[in-house]
Amino acid sequence: NPLIKYWIGSWDNAHPLLDIGCGSCVNARQALEAGATVYATEMEEESVKTLTEEYKDCQNISFHYLRLPDQVSFQDNTFSGILCSEVLHFLNHPDIISSVWELYRLVRPGGKVVITCCSEDVLACEKVGIKKLKEAERQKSPLCLKGVQNFYDFSKTAAELEGTESAWKLYEQQKSTMKPYFNFINADQLAMVFTRLGFEVEVLTTGPAPQYPFWVHGDHDQVRLVARKPA
Repeated sequence: NPLIKYWIGSWDNAHPLLDIGCGSCVNARQALEAGATVYATEMEEESVKTLTEEYKDCQNISFHYLRLPDQVSFQDNTFSGILCSEVLHFLNHPDIISSVWELYRLVRPGGKVVITCCSEDVLACEKVGIKKLKEAERQKSPLCLKGVQNFYDFSKTAAELEGTESAWKLYEQQKSTMKPYFNFINADQLAMVFTRLGFEVEVLTTGPAPQYPFWVHGDHDQVRLVARKPA
């Protein structure tokens, strides 16, 4: 994760770090190497069981079920830092707002929340009009983080325009692994939401994300945000 130094750097030697959507624990392992205690979460109970068994000999990490925004069992002000990587683009507007509220509740005063998610500037979808659609929606409602209901249709059109075998393979992969709803996030809009809900945004930028399942990648595919809860 390009922002992992902010997450690990928020470790206060007393309160754990939270990794939301930990996946294969690439980020969590780096935090453990730095000496932090990590609570890592997944949204499937079976994944939690598998990871708990895999890391049963590791004292400083525990695994928990969590599904934003409404299935969160932790108490207020529990964590010194929270990493929420590649999660928000799967949520609709009400759930993003509720999730940011939850992040504010969970992180301690002075702690930081680190976000990465898919940008509306993702290069693979540049020719199919997603950004224009998002811009038109913002003119009607500047704070509304509305996603794309028919993502498969946009992705199919993009694959047709690309016209390569790899593009079609990735389109089929998206259909089999992703839901039809997807939220391409505008960085400034997301920062505005965090600010309105009480955070101080310290880092806001976009960058490449070669791990995204697209056939072409650009320099602004990923939104990157670091927000601090005032002490």
